[in-house]
Amino acid sequence: MPQKEVRVKYLNLSTYIKKFSLKGVKNMKKFKKVFYILIMGLFLLSLIFAQQQSKLLTILTWANFVPESDQYLAKLAEEFGKKYNAQVRIDIVSLNDFSAKLAAEIQSNSGHDIILLMNYSTALYKNYLIPVNDVVSRVQIIYGSYVSAAKEAAMIEGNWYSVPCYYTPSPGVYRKDYFAQAGVNPPDTYDELLKVAEKLYKIGHPIGLPISHCGDSNDWLFMLLNSFGAKAIDSKGNVTINSPQTRKAMEYVKELSKYMPPDILAWDGSGNNKWILSGVGSYIINSMSVVAAAKSDFPDIYKNIGLVLPPKGPAGRFETTSMYSYGITKWSKNQTLAKQFLRFLFEENNFKSWVEASKGYNMPLFTNMTKFKTLQCWGIYPDVEVLFNVGKLYHLPLWPAPAGGSAQLTYDSYIIPDMFANYITGRMSMDDAIKWAEQQLTQIWKK
Repeated sequence: MPQKEVRVKYLNLSTYIKKFSLKGVKNMKKFKKVFYILIMGLFLLSLIFAQQQSKLLTILTWANFVPESDQYLAKLAEEFGKKYNAQVRIDIVSLNDFSAKLAAEIQSNSGHDIILLMNYSTALYKNYLIPVNDVVSRVQIIYGSYVSAAKEAAMIEGNWYSVPCYYTPSPGVYRKDYFAQAGVNPPDTYDELLKVAEKLYKIGHPIGLPISHCGDSNDWLFMLLNSFGAKAIDSKGNVTINSPQTRKAMEYVKELSKYMPPDILAWDGSGNNKWILSGVGSYIINSMSVVAAAKSDFPDIYKNIGLVLPPKGPAGRFETTSMYSYGITKWSKNQTLAKQFLRFLFEENNFKSWVEASKGYNMPLFTNMTKFKTLQCWGIYPDVEVLFNVGKLYHLPLWPAPAGGSAQLTYDSYIIPDMFANYITGRMSMDDAIKWAEQQLTQIWKK
């Protein structure tokens, strides 16, 4: 409900004081009473003015790769401000600078009312956030239950400390024409991927999967480890990277790397997309942003793009990618208003329109996607059912490791990509590469 307007009746203090001056006061008791009334009145007025000043709601978020997403969020903020008689300021920070900006606010224990939280950040900064169980309950009444990965990221010790908003599915993206030329089908398993990679390499159109310091490298290598039954960290926080399953995964990647371009060892976060859009690459595992880019700027490539689920291995099929949630800070003086904004954001028309504006890049995190399947944005994606099914496979990168600062530091340190790179380049033997990774992980997870 909109907050009631606060009307303030201003007093003519000079007249009031004159009326109750010492000359007109018969005794000191009366004077003290009047004095206390005046002080209390001034105090109440200051509270009213402070309340009015606190109705500026501030939001810290990242610069979405689809600019229309940020533009629509700004539109919603303006509508919310009119409805709730408040001002809403959204501060947008580039992805490269976002972590440092957020960490600075945490360190100073001051800043925005609502903050964007990625992957393990909710667990990392839990002590600076308030529970939002009531908001999440309302969201799940509208859309149904969240996928398990949303709980991994945002629910801690039985409480929701952020509201999961969306993730960016990372299916296999392949060139239909190159696969046809090589006489192969899109791979369903990692064994099949190895076979098709060799044939695609021979016709001059290799696959490309980064083994470098970028999030995409972390993601697909953690997916692969899980698919081979290997876990860097178990559910109790024990380091378990040194295993037969890890060795099988490393031997596989070494063989696969023979059929990929050598510069995968230096790719940044844009490497996957550039590889497909170059017209040379035949297969990547990456977010669907490459499809939107191809449709916009590379029509000949776009018409030949197909989507497929990530490969499965001996232990099953897994997916991991980036997740985005919003949390409310403990230092905020607008916590009630902040909750109202998040509820407003998830109103059915508002949230669906936000997904539409993002061209589907902001993929909802609900087990039942029925409410979203009629959106027009899906029309640009081939094999769109693949995108809807990816969420059923989704876990955070280090799953089943406990969420928290250790998990985030492991991810940010690129220990797993370095372990693979050390082996496939010959810098280390397999045993030495695994022992090195084990030592690095132990330093982070030691109890």
